[in-house]
Amino acid sequence: MSRPAHPRPRPRRLTAALAGALALTAVTASCAPVRGDDPDTLVVSTFAFATEEFTQVVAEPFEAETGIEVVLDTGTNAGRLTKLRINAQTPDTDVVLISDYYAQIGKDMGLFSPVDREDVPNLDAVQPWAVDPDGYGPAYTFQLLGLLYRTDLVEEAPDSWDDLWAKPEDGYVLPDISVSAGPMFVLAAGEHFGSGPSDPDAGFDAMAGIGPDALQFYTGSTELTSLLERGEIAMAPGLDNFAMGSVEADQPIGFAVPDQGRVMTANTVQVVDGAPNPAGALAFADFLLRPEIQEGMAEALYDKPVALGADPTPLMEQVSRDAASDPIANGYHQGDLELIADERSAWLDRFTEEVAR
Repeated sequence: MSRPAHPRPRPRRLTAALAGALALTAVTASCAPVRGDDPDTLVVSTFAFATEEFTQVVAEPFEAETGIEVVLDTGTNAGRLTKLRINAQTPDTDVVLISDYYAQIGKDMGLFSPVDREDVPNLDAVQPWAVDPDGYGPAYTFQLLGLLYRTDLVEEAPDSWDDLWAKPEDGYVLPDISVSAGPMFVLAAGEHFGSGPSDPDAGFDAMAGIGPDALQFYTGSTELTSLLERGEIAMAPGLDNFAMGSVEADQPIGFAVPDQGRVMTANTVQVVDGAPNPAGALAFADFLLRPEIQEGMAEALYDKPVALGADPTPLMEQVSRDAASDPIANGYHQGDLELIADERSAWLDRFTEEVAR
């Protein structure tokens, strides 16, 4: 959902740089001031894109209702998680909006606190899959992995991952392993070409067959959509929300759901363990799940709602069809988050050595 321009770096250099970003962040993160108990301020760690829209539809209404000032701390999933780890003894952040497998890593590190349904009553009114099985913060939106394609360059809409592997003339552009779509693509390929969604070996083997011919390994949605909009490629794996801005702008881009390997990822809301304002963090998590707030984020941010009382937008239904409102009924499932969390370092190495070689 971020929106940068398109250079054409060598894949190995790009991946190596991102591998370093997952391990390191600015040393200034460890210099954050100690807040102590702070019921009048809520520091929300969130994504670096669309902060103005997020402020308008979420932060300002929350401030108006509670009187708690919301301060946004933005960055990448990896950088923000590293900052939380550095400041774990004296947290300066209250609540974190973060992708599901980074949330799993944070849970394993003891950075987040479980949430109680009494404190977050709207947990009773979300899609069941969105509730964390271990009692931590829930998903508040989700993204579907599929094939983005040029409707004017592809004769028939793709319906299988086979279509990507079968069309080298369309120019391969693949997600870097560091972005949300990257591990999901490994699992989707493993499910389609191997024994199931927890067969990353088959996924890496399949990706190794096309990786060396890749034009680029993208690290942001606009790197992908820019190539599609300019007609430099005809098809590529990506998340459905990547396509929404292009479709809304009447670009000839569609999103296709594969027949097998339907993997989705989600963004979650997590309460930081030892947060200076835990009550405010729980209130914010509950606020984020309200149907009217969910629908506001859908309109402003392309965030598909998980609240049972919230409807996806017509644009979401156009792009993602029935899966926009009920991904599970349409064959989608979350990736094996514990597998990704356990193997993240090994997968970075494998991607560099086997795919982006």
